[in-house]
Amino acid sequence: MRSDSKNRKPVFSNIKAFFRKSSAFVKSLVKQKFTVMFIPHSEKKVVNFQVSTILLAFVAAILLGMVGGFFYMTTVYAGSEQVISEQEDDLVVTQGNLDTVLDEVNDLVKVYEIFENAMSGTLNELGVSNVMEGGISGSGDLSSISDLQEINNGEVREIYDLRRLRESISDAVGPLENISFGLEVRKEVLANLPTLWPVAGGRSAVTMEFGPNIHPINGNWYLHKGIDIAGPMGLPIQAAANGRVVESGVNNISGYGNYVVIEHKYGFKTRYSHMGSRLVEEGDIVSQGDRIGTLGSTGKSSGPHLDFQIMLGTEVLDPASFLKIQNTFERWEGNR
Repeated sequence: MRSDSKNRKPVFSNIKAFFRKSSAFVKSLVKQKFTVMFIPHSEKKVVNFQVSTILLAFVAAILLGMVGGFFYMTTVYAGSEQVISEQEDDLVVTQGNLDTVLDEVNDLVKVYEIFENAMSGTLNELGVSNVMEGGISGSGDLSSISDLQEINNGEVREIYDLRRLRESISDAVGPLENISFGLEVRKEVLANLPTLWPVAGGRSAVTMEFGPNIHPINGNWYLHKGIDIAGPMGLPIQAAANGRVVESGVNNISGYGNYVVIEHKYGFKTRYSHMGSRLVEEGDIVSQGDRIGTLGSTGKSSGPHLDFQIMLGTEVLDPASFLKIQNTFERWEGNR
């Protein structure tokens, strides 16, 4: 124990000596002063003053802090400027993408209007109501396009999808217009061919077909050159196709009674016989469906009916082949 006490005394003595020396050194620094002199080249008085070591150290610390702060602020400012510049670049890119989206939407609306017009025309030709009314609508708010996704080639996916949709709709316009044109041509062709049922009112039926038949009056076999359509007296008789009236009169020798002949496009003619009355004269221009007379029983007739014939040049044709294009009918087995 005594040995340990003896060993500790030199250690404590050394520590005390260190602190005494340090304290003396600090006191000497505090007391130490520096003289600063300003000596002018002229004959003016020399200016000098003394500065303590502590004040000099304080001023040096302040200057060092200012220099360090300046470099720190410069570094931070430069970094902030770079971040702001990058953000501005991102905003420019985003604004450009949004402008492109708006352009694509506007182009899509224009193409859709063309598409809808083509579709409407086609549906009208088909007699179908337009199920596409309403078109493309929207509030114009682009807030939903908040996360534009880029695809492999750097193009924004929303822009890519809009462009693909616009191109698809645009590609569909041509075929639709072709369909509409084809339907319009078909409509025009049918209007110039004797395909319309010649007796209006929906209360008529075929009583004798085209071809060999037994004559209803004399009972002999003969070639019936048209079809007989029976119905109540006074039913409207209408033009089976567009054309011009080339004959309108009475022929009791051939047994037609009141009759009308209309010349149509492509060389066709139609004859309407045994009518009760005639409402057109030679030279009149008629359209398919125009009223030309009334159902009757004039000439050689066993009852009220229309003898409807179709001719091409000197040939007579079976009217059923034309009427079946737009009509369905059954044969009526009763008396005419």
